[in-house]
Amino acid sequence: MKKISFLVVLSIILTSCGNYVRIGDLTGISNRNLDDSEKYVLLKRDVEAIAKSKNDDALEQAVDNLTKEYEGEFLRNAKIYVKNNGAKVKVIGDVWGIQRTNVNVTTNANAKIELKIGDNVIFRRRGKLTDGKIVGLNATSVIVEYGRKKKKMELKYDEVTKSE
Repeated sequence: MKKISFLVVLSIILTSCGNYVRIGDLTGISNRNLDDSEKYVLLKRDVEAIAKSKNDDALEQAVDNLTKEYEGEFLRNAKIYVKNNGAKVKVIGDVWGIQRTNVNVTTNANAKIELKIGDNVIFRRRGKLTDGKIVGLNATSVIVEYGRKKKKMELKYDEVTKSE
């Protein structure tokens, strides 16, 4: 009898503490008003915040913590978890906001590069840049000779960069 009562008490303790309970998924959640004229962008994906409160505002605090930390405005794809009857809340979601960088970068690369036998090229081998010389060409790849021992390697065209 003592063993059974001990197991019952132990199972109640283990099930009542520790784990968060998922209470829902929200498409969007925010504590601020959104401006329809702004263009919002994804700032950070799958971030998490935990908040505790005795004043029943743990969810609000968790959302504020995430948006403040990543300088965002709202969350999308939010998952809400609670623990201890709502006194502790965990929120996981994607933070969206206004892009704050002043950098305006545009790139355009339209160079006509022709590779031929004898051209010097650079390619990545074992994580390091390696110099070589083209010794053969075919429709989809080049044969590059490199190193002191004149080793040969077949590489795709987009794996080599022509050098002078």
